Amino acid sequence: SLAYAISVIATTEKDPEKRKKEFLRARSLAARAKELGANSERIQLMLEIIPADGNMSLPAASEKRSPAEDALFEGEAAFAKGEMERAIEHYERALKLEPKLYEAPLFIGDAYYKMGKNDKAYESYARAVAIDPDRDTAYRYWGNVLMRGDKLKEAKEKLIEAVVAAPYTRLPWQFLGNWAKLSRVQLGHPRIEPSGSMSVEKDKTSITIDPNSIDKNDGSAMWMLYHTTRSQWIKEKFAKEFPDEKDYRHSLREEVEALGVVARITSESVKNGKMKEKDLDPSIANLLKVHNAGLLEAYVLLAKPDAGIARDYVEYRKNNRDKLRRYLSEYVTSGK
Repeated sequence: SLAYAISVIATTEKDPEKRKKEFLRARSLAARAKELGANSERIQLMLEIIPADGNMSLPAASEKRSPAEDALFEGEAAFAKGEMERAIEHYERALKLEPKLYEAPLFIGDAYYKMGKNDKAYESYARAVAIDPDRDTAYRYWGNVLMRGDKLKEAKEKLIEAVVAAPYTRLPWQFLGNWAKLSRVQLGHPRIEPSGSMSVEKDKTSITIDPNSIDKNDGSAMWMLYHTTRSQWIKEKFAKEFPDEKDYRHSLREEVEALGVVARITSESVKNGKMKEKDLDPSIANLLKVHNAGLLEAYVLLAKPDAGIARDYVEYRKNNRDKLRRYLSEYVTSGK
């Protein structure tokens, strides 16, 4: 609690060296609390947000502040003193001076929440979202206030939006995890694990599969197609599909095509009576469900991203937010 109090007061400190010193003190206390066995969400947030060198980046803390940042700074000072109405006045002035200042409506929402005016807080978080729908903070704060008001259904929607905004950072998933605990739901992705392995070296491609899969007739032999498709991307297709990129990377299009081939041919085999749906390998059965739901891209981006695939996320999200939401709602948070 002392660490948190110090960190809040530090945000109002104008002198950069004093501000740095106080943030370092707050971080040290939070780390000590963790060593002693306390590991609350507040401690985790402080250790993540406050840099190890104490140089905290704050919109209102720069020495060359704009008039809007000055107003934001004054709002933070009033907020730290518990003067919420005054804080809101300053934040509103900041927003009027700079209509795209995301932090202004975000902090207004916090002030209204502290005053017990949750409906006003929701309106303010919505204003922040309108400024930048691809930042997760307002969604997280909004969802958190809804959770504390036992509005778990509405909270889930906002926290899903937070994950869609920033799926490759820890905090959105942590907040969604908090919702899951309150809702007694186990978060999870469908288990889709291609069997076998593949390696490509110059002109040589090596693919290894389970020899027993050929006789099982449960679809697991189809993973050969997955590895074959991926090897083609590595050898030549990536260069053709991404001519502006010099080096190969594992891409969303490659992974979806490889999984899609397995799904389509397995589906045809089931339809033609060559395989029985009830006998399908669990990973194959899950793949078919996700593929038939039109959510294969969302699955790959949220359940199986590596550094290469993650680079395709922002472009995909532009026109497919609904599919990302559906995947998170129908699979990750469904508790099935």
